[in-house]
Amino acid sequence: MEKLPHKKDIYCFLIDDDEDDRKIFEIAVNKISPDITIGYAHSGPDAIEQLKKCERIPDFIFLDLNMPIMSGAECLVELKKTASVAEVPVIIYSTTITEKIIYDTLHDGAFDHIEKPSKIDKLVQYLKRIFQLQD
Repeated sequence: MEKLPHKKDIYCFLIDDDEDDRKIFEIAVNKISPDITIGYAHSGPDAIEQLKKCERIPDFIFLDLNMPIMSGAECLVELKKTASVAEVPVIIYSTTITEKIIYDTLHDGAFDHIEKPSKIDKLVQYLKRIFQLQD
């Protein structure tokens, strides 16, 4: 994984159809810093629409793979075609991460992968590392 520049005021965007998973993500982010802002979309098409007209470009996009309407893999391809966010690191954030998923999504432009952890502390540790706020 390549190293990213540190920023205090981080804006991340989560694309996930599961409300509970969105809440868990928000709890983890809030444990790290109140300076981190989170945008949300409940589906791929909703995300693409929001990100095409966003006033602020996210620093990171977290993308669930298992969603109705448009899968996360399909959404990743569309995100990389969307000029406003094509260069934003997309982190696959899903319940199942296999070698094939890693290979396919890296090929399609994903930056990294994280399996949705059973404990919030694991998610906090990963996010600290990715946001480079590790103390």
